Amino acid sequence: MNKIKKIALVSPPSSLEERYGKFAAAGSTMPSLGLLSLAAVAMRAGVDVKIIEAAAYGMSHDEVTDQLALYQPDLVGITATTLSIFHAHETAEAVHQALPGVLAVIGGPHVSAVPEETLTRFPHFDIAALGEGEATLVELIEALSEGKKLSAVRGLALRNENEILLTGPREKIKDLDSLPLPAWGLLPGFPARFRPAPFRYRQLPAATLVSSRGCPNNCLFCDRTVFGRACRMFSAEYVLEMIGRLHKDYGVRELVFEDDTFVVNKPRVLKICEGIRKSGWGLTWSCLGRVDMVSPELLKEMRRAGCWQIGYGVESGDQSILDLVEKKIKLERVRQALAWTKETGMMTKGFFILGFPTETKETMQKTIDFAKSNALDDISVFKLTPLPGSRIYEIAHEYGSFDNDWRKMNLLDAVFVPKDLKKEDLDDAAKRMMREFYMRPKVILSYLMRLLRNPSHVLPLLKGFLAFRRAVSNS
Repeated sequence: MNKIKKIALVSPPSSLEERYGKFAAAGSTMPSLGLLSLAAVAMRAGVDVKIIEAAAYGMSHDEVTDQLALYQPDLVGITATTLSIFHAHETAEAVHQALPGVLAVIGGPHVSAVPEETLTRFPHFDIAALGEGEATLVELIEALSEGKKLSAVRGLALRNENEILLTGPREKIKDLDSLPLPAWGLLPGFPARFRPAPFRYRQLPAATLVSSRGCPNNCLFCDRTVFGRACRMFSAEYVLEMIGRLHKDYGVRELVFEDDTFVVNKPRVLKICEGIRKSGWGLTWSCLGRVDMVSPELLKEMRRAGCWQIGYGVESGDQSILDLVEKKIKLERVRQALAWTKETGMMTKGFFILGFPTETKETMQKTIDFAKSNALDDISVFKLTPLPGSRIYEIAHEYGSFDNDWRKMNLLDAVFVPKDLKKEDLDDAAKRMMREFYMRPKVILSYLMRLLRNPSHVLPLLKGFLAFRRAVSNS
């Protein structure tokens, strides 16, 4: 094969309706952070890179094909979740039709979880890159350029006649600071063309960041195939460099930290907060937290540094279910953390899941009551989805009926139904939970106050409200 000089990295077409269902009007259009990092390491290796953010830009398959044909890459990398894997395969097929001889490499969480099944089901994926992809991509480019055996490159799944060959796991990157800054400059219109969900920002333009990789927890419903259980972190200095670049070069004013465990290392968080506070950038930001990792002192410092919202994975209002799925939190600690957060003046968001194994109408009612009786400003309600790579994916059939259709795994459709429930029970409970939480006078007043503070949010909040009405209607 000729030397790899140009590569295209693609997030395949996937509509807001597919990803967010009836909440499509309030969906996020933020870019793939993984592609930005992969592009940066490829550029550092001397390769020309084009990013095609089809999902974020709302592009069709034909538009993606046209861009690929115009760019003429030597290699195409495609990222996919379980929900988007079929679209990724359509993109790979388009690569083979428009660019004969060019390899289509699939990466991302889905193929990392089930590589053999994915390559068996989807013939247009030539190679799969598994797990953390930066070092694998650089070695793959080098091997293809120099005609070396791909079997010597760790972290791949290859086709070997009628079998799938796994080249062995790749060691995780120990020093994340060794990575170059994400390649934001490759995104046309960044950051103005990208926007978080209406309830995730206070000012624009906004950008998402991930400042750590891996999660030390062992929840039954989570997939940690890509980054693993060991929590690795960019240093506070590196994180502040990323933030400074976003603010100075791109005018970013709002940050959304997407780390699973942003608050896991208190000294690092305090350094980041101090750096933001002393910079004078005037940023506002939000993050995800874990109730057993916050303290009043930490929360106060985060608030002083511009943090206005923390989202917590509460999951259920029934302690026996939390214990079953190994969430390893107590409801009393949830109440305490939410109260501490509110006392600082920050807003709180709770993430809940209905339809866990052993779930009943009574336990779902406990979850609804818990959400309404605690210091929560916003909630998101999902249905348990046994995603490939999670432990529940392997044992779901023991606890109920499981429709293992990858096209439906958007966290909103009830693909898993516990033995004591019907699909209609889950749908009704999710709608009722949203209605009863948001239609309370104090929540409505809270949203009116948000509009008074920031009138520019009228249009996105209106879109969000209309999406909410459609989602919770009985039709």
